[in-house]
Amino acid sequence: MEAGLSSPVPELDGRTVVVTGGGSGIGKGIAAALLEKGANVVVLEIEPANIKSASEELGGGDRIAWHEGSVSVAADVEAAFALAAERYGQVHHLVNNAGTASLSLVEDTTEEDWDLIVDTLLKGTFLCTRAFARQAADDGEPRSIVNISSLNAIAATDGLGHYCAAKAGVMQFTQTCAGELGRRGIRVNAIGPGTVNTPLGAGFTVGQIGKEFLDRTLVEKRHQDPSDIADVALFLMSPAAQRITGHFVPVDGGQHVRGLHSYWDVALEQGLVERPS
Repeated sequence: MEAGLSSPVPELDGRTVVVTGGGSGIGKGIAAALLEKGANVVVLEIEPANIKSASEELGGGDRIAWHEGSVSVAADVEAAFALAAERYGQVHHLVNNAGTASLSLVEDTTEEDWDLIVDTLLKGTFLCTRAFARQAADDGEPRSIVNISSLNAIAATDGLGHYCAAKAGVMQFTQTCAGELGRRGIRVNAIGPGTVNTPLGAGFTVGQIGKEFLDRTLVEKRHQDPSDIADVALFLMSPAAQRITGHFVPVDGGQHVRGLHSYWDVALEQGLVERPS
C-alpha cells in the first residue's frame, strides 16, 4: 500500500447501526461483522426464536440491543429507532435486510402472499428509511443506508412475481433516496446477493437448482455465505466508500453476467413447490 493511503478496512468503532432481520441469515452475518468492528448494533427482528438463538450466538454484551417487531409496522420501526437513541444516541447507518420469499405463479398467488412479500421487502424498506432520515442530525457526521435487494431486481423468473417486483422497487427506491438524502450527506446503496447459504435461500443452493446457479458462477464455484454480503455491506458503510452512492452491487460470483434462469420447472420437480389443485 502506498504511503498516505487510508486502509480499505471499514472502521466502524463506536458507530451505531440498525439492522433489520438480523436474527438469521444475511442480517445475522452483517450484525456479527459489525460487532467485530466495534459498532453498536440495534436489531429489529420479528421472530422471537431468532432473537434468542442469535443473541446467544453473537454475544456482543451492551453493544447490541434487540427489538422484537415487524419492519412493515410503523410503530415497531419507530420503537427500534427509539431504542437505538436511548441506548447509543444517534444512528449512523441503516441496513434494510429483513425479507421473506415464496414461490408461486402469478395466477396462484394469493393477496395475502403478495401483501406479505411486498410489505416486508418494500414497505419495510420505506418505513425504516423514513425513520432513519427523520432522526438523522445535520451534524456533518457521515451516514449511510445499505439496502439488501436481490439479483431478482434485474432478472425476473417464473414463480417470483411478487418478490421480483418488490426487489426491483427496492433498487429504484435506493436511487431515489440517494438523490433526496445525498443533499444531507447520507449515502444510499443496494446489494444484490446471488444464491446464499441461509435458511431462506436453502432451496436455491441444493439439487438441480443449486447446480444451475453454480454453472452460472464465474469465479470460485460456490454459493455465497452471509459473510460475503457482510463484507460488501461494511465497505459501503465505511469511509472507503465515501464517494459511492446510488449503486446496485451484485454480490454473486458473477451469476448475473450470464443471466438468471427460470427455475420454476426444476422447483416443481424437486418438490419445493406445489400448485393448487
